[in-house]
Amino acid sequence: MHEEEVVEEIKKFIESHLSEEITLKKISDAVCYSEEHTSRLFKKNTGENLFDFVRNRRLLAAADRLKREGGKIINIALDHGFNSHEVFTRAFSTYFGISPRRFRLLKPEIKQFMPKGLKVFPLERGENVMANFMIFTQILEKEERQLLFYPGKKATHYFEYCNELGCDVWGRLMEIEGTLDEPLGFWLPEKLRGESCSEYVQGVEVPLGFKGPVPEGIESMILPAGSFLIFQSEPYEESDEKMLEVIQSVQKGIASYNPELYGYVWAGEDAPRYQMTPLGERGYIEAVPVRRKG
Repeated sequence: MHEEEVVEEIKKFIESHLSEEITLKKISDAVCYSEEHTSRLFKKNTGENLFDFVRNRRLLAAADRLKREGGKIINIALDHGFNSHEVFTRAFSTYFGISPRRFRLLKPEIKQFMPKGLKVFPLERGENVMANFMIFTQILEKEERQLLFYPGKKATHYFEYCNELGCDVWGRLMEIEGTLDEPLGFWLPEKLRGESCSEYVQGVEVPLGFKGPVPEGIESMILPAGSFLIFQSEPYEESDEKMLEVIQSVQKGIASYNPELYGYVWAGEDAPRYQMTPLGERGYIEAVPVRRKG
């Protein structure tokens, strides 16, 4: 078998034995490799330690059961390979950013395979905040890159920008080939935008040295490498009213969030904050620049 196929067999074995004791010998016997080779092959192809993967799969299975069935936390902990309430609660809280008890109460939506470092941020109801609103957060590292954007004049947010440039900028940006991501809305810090450019712009990120054709009116700048704290809402029902409510709730959450939970501080003067297109099926996503504390 190819290495990718072996990794899939390892995952299948783990998935079918989550409620049992899982040892490296059992896994290696299942795929007919030595223990050392099995462990090394899995790390090479997934970038994840084998037993970190086992623990995370158990945590996800336990979270799914807490959401669907509720029940006693200790019973769920024991059923998913954790030998005490304390050990389970510590591992669960570290992985999801929320205790099992609060998770059972709020029942947030989670992805079956959550990106490494993704946390759940429960936001208390208040002004411009929906009831039991959940935000997922994680740290994203970006390398130095180039930003291609349409400058405005005085716009500080999306609606002012549309009034200045029209609402078809997104479509024009979509036509640029070789971008690193979809078109984004950026809030540029003062040191990057200068005096003649609006605070809010729309653009795309491209690799350094980008040589592809760009539409007329596009400006360019180099964005430094850095860290971003990503805030993502739960999926929501598509409507303009709901979309605005979700955006307001996420931005309220950002304003009250403490990045030191990750060992970071805000760094809005270093790089642009940005937003992705709000889509009901994935939720609203906004990213804020941060840097390591100290």
